Amino acid sequence: MGKKNKRFEHESLQDKDAIVCYLKAVIQGFKKGAIEVSDEEDTITLKPEKLANLKIKADQSKNAQSLNIKIQWSSDQSDDFEETPLFIDPKKAKKKKS
Repeated sequence: MGKKNKRFEHESLQDKDAIVCYLKAVIQGFKKGAIEVSDEEDTITLKPEKLANLKIKADQSKNAQSLNIKIQWSSDQSDDFEETPLFIDPKKAKKKKS
C-alpha cells in the first residue's frame, strides 16, 4: 500500500517580527534537511531535496499587497535543470507623507 498523503494548512494574522522568525526557521530547516510545521491540531515534517522548484509571485494594488512563495521538490527528480536568475532586494520602507 502507498503512503497516505498528508496536508498541513494554517492561516493567522502575524506581525512582521513573527513572520521573520518563521522564515528563519524554514531556512534553518532547509539547511538541516528537515522542516517540521505544526499547530494545535496537526504536524507534518518535510525533508527538502537537493534541488527544488521555487516560485515567487508578488502583487500590489492601491490597498493591498501580497507575496506568495512556493517551494516544491520531489524525491525522484533529475539533476538536469535550467537555472534562471532571481533578484530579491530588501529595501527600507519610505516614510509616508503627512
